[in-house]
Amino acid sequence: MFNMIRGDTYRLLHSKGFYITEFLLIILVLTSVLTGTLGTVGVQTESLAKMQDVTSVWNAVKAMKLMTIMASFLIYLILPLFIMTTGFEFSRRSYKNLLSSGMTRLNYFFSKYAVFIMIVCLQFILFYGTTFLGTGLKSGFGTLTANFGLKISQTILLQILFIIAIFSVSILVLFVTFSTITAVTTTIIFPLLIQIMSAIFNKVNWIKYFDFQSIIDNAYFTHLSAQTLTYYILAASGTILICGFLSIYVFKQKNL
Repeated sequence: MFNMIRGDTYRLLHSKGFYITEFLLIILVLTSVLTGTLGTVGVQTESLAKMQDVTSVWNAVKAMKLMTIMASFLIYLILPLFIMTTGFEFSRRSYKNLLSSGMTRLNYFFSKYAVFIMIVCLQFILFYGTTFLGTGLKSGFGTLTANFGLKISQTILLQILFIIAIFSVSILVLFVTFSTITAVTTTIIFPLLIQIMSAIFNKVNWIKYFDFQSIIDNAYFTHLSAQTLTYYILAASGTILICGFLSIYVFKQKNL
């Protein structure tokens, strides 16, 4: 298991695709913080437009707060890394070689999941690290307070949880179909489908708790009650656990 994790990590770090993806992430962040421009994967909202109309200069603290709105871009920047690691053997149909050499299917699954979580955390470190240093060196770092540190830490942890929840559905699809194309399509379609369902069935309250992409972008500025926050965390955690168990079960039962 650990040899496979090392192998996936080595392959990733020696892949041109990895450095191209990280370069694009840095360019996206620097373009936003240096020009004071925010973007969104979905439809631009009135509140987002108002934030961009603010004429005050961004310092590092302010940029960290505002850039939480763009965190859902990481879903699409993680996708190529997801393919290069979790989906690598599936795209080349080489998983049989590993499984026939003595690796159990359970170890195979957890090694892939461990590398994926490492990738997600790395992208968040790069995203917010570039935001903080890029803006700080340009316009100053601002006043770092304990309240800000606690709030931004909670926001980032929630965003990581919700992104893993989205990709847990993709991982389930990957282990069911053995198709990276289907898994990638699921990653893109699933959040949009939930948003559409939430808008159409607006009286069905529980659907909104699975709208992970929206809460990723609004995690810092939306003031959630303790009960509502608990429901969001339970929905994300439940999605991760259920999809994980189903992935393992289906993978064990499949005839390779």
